[in-house]
Amino acid sequence: MEQRHPPRLLNSLKRKAGQNEQRRRKARIQVNVEVIREYLHSQFKGFEVTDKLEGLFRHLFTVTKSSDERYQLKVSWPQLSDQSNTPERTKQRLVTDDVAGRMKGKSQGEYFSWGKY
Repeated sequence: MEQRHPPRLLNSLKRKAGQNEQRRRKARIQVNVEVIREYLHSQFKGFEVTDKLEGLFRHLFTVTKSSDERYQLKVSWPQLSDQSNTPERTKQRLVTDDVAGRMKGKSQGEYFSWGKY
């Protein structure tokens, strides 16, 4: 016999499941942001690395040594939040996509965009 739950209980369970997924997504994003920071520190020795959320759909990293030497990376939100982008996969993709090299290939003031928009 099928067990029926009152609508309030079902709504409460759905709300909690949604909140848990939102927490997991936030944690995944924070870990991937940290992975990218570490990668940039390792590829740009002696540079300062800063980052910030830019708009609703991307994260901006800036790597600065002096006013004449600055590189920028814009990372799409799905690149940070997608479940399949584990920290290990993110590390691997940073290397295989040669993100640092592609950032260095941009003219000063231009940014390299990584991920699908």
